[in-house]
Amino acid sequence: MYCTALEKHTARKVHRCDSCGELVPIGSEYVRWRCYDSGDAGSVKMHPECHAMHCADANGHQWEFSPCGHERPPKEPSNG
Repeated sequence: MYCTALEKHTARKVHRCDSCGELVPIGSEYVRWRCYDSGDAGSVKMHPECHAMHCADANGHQWEFSPCGHERPPKEPSNG
């Protein structure tokens, strides 16, 4: 399986977070990457805080998740 680098986007339409299942409203930031495996392709979209939660839980290792099977963590406060 090959996955592209993480990209940050601002939603131009409503998306659903693949981690928690909550909506990503227009104007909100989300992260996305694409995966390719044996001719299949797909995109993964998540709230930044959901992605950060999975990365922290993995402690630097590879991780997997159950689509829409996780609670959304609190949003990180902005510095400013």
